[in-house]
This record gives sequence, C-alpha cells and structure tokens, in this order.
Amino acid sequence: MNDRYSTFTAPKGGVMTKEVGVITGELELCTGAEADGELTMRVRYAGAAEWYTLDGGPHRLYDPRDHEVVHDVVVGLLHRDHP
Repeated sequence: MNDRYSTFTAPKGGVMTKEVGVITGELELCTGAEADGELTMRVRYAGAAEWYTLDGGPHRLYDPRDHEVVHDVVVGLLHRDHP
C-alpha cells in the first residue's frame, strides 16, 4: 500500500473520527488502499503519534490506485471554508 499524507486545518466543526469523536485544529490526513481496494482514511493532530479513523465507511475502490485521487478530493473537502 502506498499511503498519501497531507496537512490541513480542520473545517469549522472539526472532523469526526470513530475513536474519539470530533477533532479540530491543524491535522494530517493519511489515505491508502489495500490490494483488494479497501480504502483507509486516517487523521491525527499534526505531529502527533496516534491516528484516528475518519467516521464513515468502510469504503472499497474498484482500482486501489484511485486512492490518490480520493485523497486529493478529501483534503479539498476538509480544507475548504464552510459556512
């Protein structure tokens, strides 16, 4: 699996995780896909050690290489200004 990483500022209201609920502030997103297409999306506070699973899913991709495009879309959605 080739993981992709990006740092972003959480939108207003934060980002919902399965393990700890909403997190806010400067965050890092990591996405990847297993050979069977299972998509992983994890987030953590920038520079922290512990990763959390984004709420939602599970997600499966037809082609595991598509996770790179999905990564860019998710970062764009999480980093944009929300009303």
